[in-house]
Amino acid sequence: MTGSSELRLHCLAHPAAAKSLRHALAAFLAVLDIDSALTDDVLTAVGEALVNVVEHAYSSDGPGELELFARIEDDAILVDVYDRGTFIERDGRRLGRGFGLGIIRAIARAASLDTDGGTHVHMLFDASRENNNAPAP
Repeated sequence: MTGSSELRLHCLAHPAAAKSLRHALAAFLAVLDIDSALTDDVLTAVGEALVNVVEHAYSSDGPGELELFARIEDDAILVDVYDRGTFIERDGRRLGRGFGLGIIRAIARAASLDTDGGTHVHMLFDASRENNNAPAP
């Protein structure tokens, strides 16, 4: 894959936001002919980051901001999820919760977390697994 394409979305972090942003990301990846198995992996990891923002970043005063930035560069899919809320550090696993970052790190080729001034989750996926639907010469 050569060249670059990007998707930038910004919205309030309300419960329906994660689903809407996942659908937009799925459409973006489909237009770029990314393999369905890789798309599923990207959507799973990014979905974890989005749900974490919706459920945990902001207090009960109402939803804050949520931003998704996805781009294709060479053989990589890079996705960033940002909020301006508070990161909740978890002590152990409580009621089967707290596995989101582990899932992200297990799926993405690389993932990082910055909690200074909100939360920024950066994920990198290997796009060389893309589906090549071009007919054989």
